[in-house]
Amino acid sequence: MPAPRLILPGLYELALPIPLGTVNVFFILTAGGVALIDTGYPDRGAGVLAGLSALGRRPEDVQHIIVTHHHIDHAGNIAALQARTGAKVWMHPLDAELVTQGKAIRPTAHSAPGWFNRLAFGLGKWLMPATMAPARVDSLVADGAIIPVAGGLEVIHIPGHSAGQIGLRWPAQQVLFAADAVMRRSKRLQSPIVLEDETAAANSLARLDRCQFTTICFGHGPTLSENAAAAFHRYAAVQAG
Repeated sequence: MPAPRLILPGLYELALPIPLGTVNVFFILTAGGVALIDTGYPDRGAGVLAGLSALGRRPEDVQHIIVTHHHIDHAGNIAALQARTGAKVWMHPLDAELVTQGKAIRPTAHSAPGWFNRLAFGLGKWLMPATMAPARVDSLVADGAIIPVAGGLEVIHIPGHSAGQIGLRWPAQQVLFAADAVMRRSKRLQSPIVLEDETAAANSLARLDRCQFTTICFGHGPTLSENAAAAFHRYAAVQAG
């Protein structure tokens, strides 16, 4: 079972297996409890709890579960982790609606341009279920909301990959959680495989590029700390054409 990786004091990244790759779950540890960012793929809840145990924390220490979007690799364990932790779940309303219905993908989802993305999207649709266990969402958050974790996490609405996707900015540590607005694969920043709206995705990248951060965390791929803002700016500029 993979172990959580220390990113910064109080922040850990856990890469869990999914079909065709891995997905990240993040732990923010404070004196008052634990916040999870995303939950992983269905039936991987044991991995999240094992990661929590490796950090010396218990399920009942988890107070918040923040879900960046409704896709099955990020939201698939909400119901299971709710049952074990009793934590409060936070999401944007556009994607929370689908989670409560157990829907893991919108009909508007399609592959990003490129032969690799088309292939991966097709395989993903074949390997990953379109439904998951419905889950309760306790708090709906809009753009600009502050989630009361570790001095405050600022919600940034970043549609394109998913209509209700959110990123998070943690000013206290200068960390940006970019969700699936961008991936890090083979040490390079790349487009997500799945898109719903190309124009919205481009606008979301531009918005994230205006944020101040020194560390950027991704839904897929290892966190980037060295020259993170400059690397993201170069990527966003290329995508903007």
